[in-house]
Amino acid sequence: MKVIEVTRFGGPDVLRPADAPEPEAGPGQVVIGVSVVDVMSLDAQLRTGWGQEWFPNRPPFVPGTGVAGRVLSAGQGVDPGWVGRRVAALLPGGGGYAERVAAGVDTLVEVPGGLSLRRAAALLQVGPAALGLTDAAGLGPGTRVLVTGAGGGLGLPLVMLAAAAGARVTAAARGEAKREAALRYGAAETVDYAALTDPEEHGGRAFDVVLDGVGGQVGGAAFRLVAPGGVFFAYGVPSGSTAPVDQAEAERRGVRLVGMEQVRFGPEEFRRLAARTMEEAAAGRLATEIGLAVPLERAPEAHAALESRALVGKAVLLATARAARYRRHGGPEVLEVEEVPLPQPGPGQVRVAVRAAGVNPIDWKLRAGLMGGAPQGPVGTGMELAGTVDALGPGVEGLPLGLPVFGQAPPGAVATHALADASTLAPIPDGLSFEEAAALPVALETARRALLLLGPRPGETLLVHAVAGGVGLAAAQLAAAEGVRVVGTASERHHARLKELGIEPVTYGEGLEERVPGPVDKVLDASGRDVLEVSVKLAGGPDRVVTIADPAGAARHGVRFSSSGGHAAPPPNPGAVRVPVAETFPLERVADAHRRSQDGHFLGKLVVVMDAEGLLPR
Repeated sequence: MKVIEVTRFGGPDVLRPADAPEPEAGPGQVVIGVSVVDVMSLDAQLRTGWGQEWFPNRPPFVPGTGVAGRVLSAGQGVDPGWVGRRVAALLPGGGGYAERVAAGVDTLVEVPGGLSLRRAAALLQVGPAALGLTDAAGLGPGTRVLVTGAGGGLGLPLVMLAAAAGARVTAAARGEAKREAALRYGAAETVDYAALTDPEEHGGRAFDVVLDGVGGQVGGAAFRLVAPGGVFFAYGVPSGSTAPVDQAEAERRGVRLVGMEQVRFGPEEFRRLAARTMEEAAAGRLATEIGLAVPLERAPEAHAALESRALVGKAVLLATARAARYRRHGGPEVLEVEEVPLPQPGPGQVRVAVRAAGVNPIDWKLRAGLMGGAPQGPVGTGMELAGTVDALGPGVEGLPLGLPVFGQAPPGAVATHALADASTLAPIPDGLSFEEAAALPVALETARRALLLLGPRPGETLLVHAVAGGVGLAAAQLAAAEGVRVVGTASERHHARLKELGIEPVTYGEGLEERVPGPVDKVLDASGRDVLEVSVKLAGGPDRVVTIADPAGAARHGVRFSSSGGHAAPPPNPGAVRVPVAETFPLERVADAHRRSQDGHFLGKLVVVMDAEGLLPR
């Protein structure tokens, strides 16, 4: 199996992939298939060689003290009922930067169904610390609280819990992004660290409770702001040292000092607080920001982000992807969202961290068994995506990691990570969101190909059946841009919007020949609603009609059929073409997206959106 090792003490570059033996569950242990690894500031400090007097790790070693995943096997003396359950586990001795780990059953906490493994891993270690600190602080309405490091992985849940208790929270953090996050989590006000050391900035304010997660000079300045009779919690040393606190001054002012002991728990206490963390998180009462989520092999990037002090919240490493798949043909209910191994790109391939995936009629037709034989094993769904470049296969150049891209992919785009040929991807044009970009590849490619077959000329009239759909809208806009008059069939509720786009809408159904305004030169059928006979009459011959949705009708009426979706080229620049996003669905509701697609009668495209935590915004 793959692990990430600290090969020698040093910078992030000393983290290297390595092969390791598969773990076995000993007595009282389980083996966990790791999905997400928690990355702590302590991991980065130990990687540099800091703290050797307290920690025995010597290179090479595998860091990581917290993971979340699914139990694969159980050792002697362990209830076999643990197998298959989603869990988070503390690994006091490290070893978490791995695809699989062995963990003591007494370190496990079950992850509730409503909580993602990503969130569970991010909160596994900071959640108990935040609960322990705020419980010990005895916060209540009106308590004046200062939190340093307030934009970090532990600082944000501290702000959230303190604000929920009614305290007035001042959040101290470096950088606007961190201070904005603290405000979202409930802080009454935010300050830069400079305000703690400048009397003119802090205005002589005092705090009943100071929660210092930074230490060093920042912690020293925060200590001086504790009100007489207040409490100073010093629990973090990312600065490299604890706060320089004058014990005599603390006694003189009646300030109670609480150190690292408040965040060091025995096994039973940790499990109690970890279980409470998961419950509170599932209920939405406890959270932290995930500022970066990258695959296991990009651990150096996660460490560098932590050390930059610019990361908001937590960093996590991903060992698996989540994908929508089915194993048999049937209705939308056969779709399941599963944890799957992170796909590894082969020659000429790119792994995309998917942010959004378009839903097309071909998706549900494949799932329903209308396009071929029974599935041989699990099958993915979705053939177009937008996201960021996550990994490159051999021979791929010109696509830097993190680049926003969109394009077509083999079935399987509805996933957090998917593979695509590099030749089918293109950078997302400025001004397009991930959702808007995901709605374009299949529609654009199909519309351009159909129009190339039809060849409408400026001044001619093009009739588009199902003009409110993705392909119909793309074809209408492309044709109109070339001076073609566009008439389109659509539900009446969409007519107003279609007129705004310069399309002359008409309703479906009998009597279409009388309703279509003026002569028709060419027809594009994107509906598959048995409209080819009337289309041939309107256009004056089968050579003037193309369908992308009715291959059987095409054979009967002698018109050309053009299938949708190819994978040979990247999507063309859409220019001014836009396909409205009719509705978005989270990954967990992919079955609902398929149902909505089958129902039809919406304007534009349906899009499935993935969990964006830890991915760069656009």
